[in-house]
Amino acid sequence: MIDIAHIHPMIVHFPIVLFMCAVALQFLVLVRGGDLAEHRCLANVALATLLLGAAAAIVAAIFGDIALDHAAALGFAKAPMEDHADLGLTTMWFFIGLSAVFLFAWWRRISLVGGKGWILFFLGLVGIVLLIVTAYHGGDLVYRIGVNVLPVKP
Repeated sequence: MIDIAHIHPMIVHFPIVLFMCAVALQFLVLVRGGDLAEHRCLANVALATLLLGAAAAIVAAIFGDIALDHAAALGFAKAPMEDHADLGLTTMWFFIGLSAVFLFAWWRRISLVGGKGWILFFLGLVGIVLLIVTAYHGGDLVYRIGVNVLPVKP
């Protein structure tokens, strides 16, 4: 039987990949002179990827909270896990907000071409930096401290 706290390491990779792909797809739309809110294939795929990433981030946060409780019960120090959790929640809310802006623009057919599109793309890059910092802290928990991987060191 799989321990639910050990599912989290598998789940966290979905939002990471989806957010990076969404921002890359947005870049492709803009480089080709397109509108990020247009109802065309590439822009729609970029939006869908961003929305899926936001949904996956919510799931990852839920399982991350379970994994944190499990690790704390085993005796791992809470401070570095809470730092990672705070970064994860900040990243999740950042991308949920960005997703909401894109979805609203798409739904209301508000053009995101040119300057407006590039500003939102650069906000996506800021989110990617936040995502990488969060992932680094998560990797540190697993590979340096051994949270939910190794026995607790006294």
